[in-house]
Amino acid sequence: MKKAIITLPDKWLFFLTSDAMEYSVFTIIAYLLYYYILKFKGFWYKTSFIMLFIVVIALLALLKSYRIHNVIILDRSFDFFTEFIGKTFLFYFLINFVNRLDFFNRYKNLEHQLNLAKGQLLRNQLHPHFLFNAFNSLYSMSLKNSVETPDTILKLSGMMRYLTDDSANKKVKLIHELKFIEEYIAIEKIRFGTQANIKFLIQGNSEGKNIEPLLLIILVENAFKHGFYINDKNAFVTINVSITDQRILFLVENSILDKQYFNTTNREGKGLDNLKKRLQLSYPKKHKLVLQHRNDIYRAQLEINLV
Repeated sequence: MKKAIITLPDKWLFFLTSDAMEYSVFTIIAYLLYYYILKFKGFWYKTSFIMLFIVVIALLALLKSYRIHNVIILDRSFDFFTEFIGKTFLFYFLINFVNRLDFFNRYKNLEHQLNLAKGQLLRNQLHPHFLFNAFNSLYSMSLKNSVETPDTILKLSGMMRYLTDDSANKKVKLIHELKFIEEYIAIEKIRFGTQANIKFLIQGNSEGKNIEPLLLIILVENAFKHGFYINDKNAFVTINVSITDQRILFLVENSILDKQYFNTTNREGKGLDNLKKRLQLSYPKKHKLVLQHRNDIYRAQLEINLV
């Protein structure tokens, strides 16, 4: 380009047909086409500009043919013309590719933010359900004048702090999530009595591991909802947690007893649907949920790859 400018007074033809000038023209035309011309609504308006660009490219091809051969050779000019058209479209597609790449990045970022919002919304749906069950437990204890009511309220206070503070995060420490479940089970044990067949066993080390908050509690809530809605000696809930370096296996089993008329609900399944949606958002292709109903026993097994 510098050489072309220096020799401009004597060699204007060289300047106009230099590689730098040619590529500048191709880039400008491609830029105008992509950002302006093709966005016009009028057909003839767009066509007029496109024809103008074609004339400019044709003139550039004729000038280059004249510069090289000192005469215009139509066949050679046509070769230059097709070459210039090809380069113009190449620049056009490069601009299109860069813009689509930027759009794709913005789309992925928007999708990520939307998934975060969806996850938070699904987590928030747990709060009213949990509160409803917890206050029912407190109500039952208050009717019995249970001496453990204050301790239960204290436990519930700690759980509410977890719900309002920690659960707002994308991930929480697994040890805190399991502590939350342990407190929940402790409240249920107080509610149903020390003789209730409720077991909670953890195998493995939960230190240093993180998990999406309030996922596991959904299976626990579901078990108590269907395994202990009446006080029956055959009712049971068993929860086993197995933790390895890369995964957690969460197994919940509960008895299925005959429903009483006051326990029928049209909300059955909402919690599990919530769980499935959140697993798809937070652990796509990294989880396995198996739900089985066999011999009056409901079994829910969730396996999550934590890595």
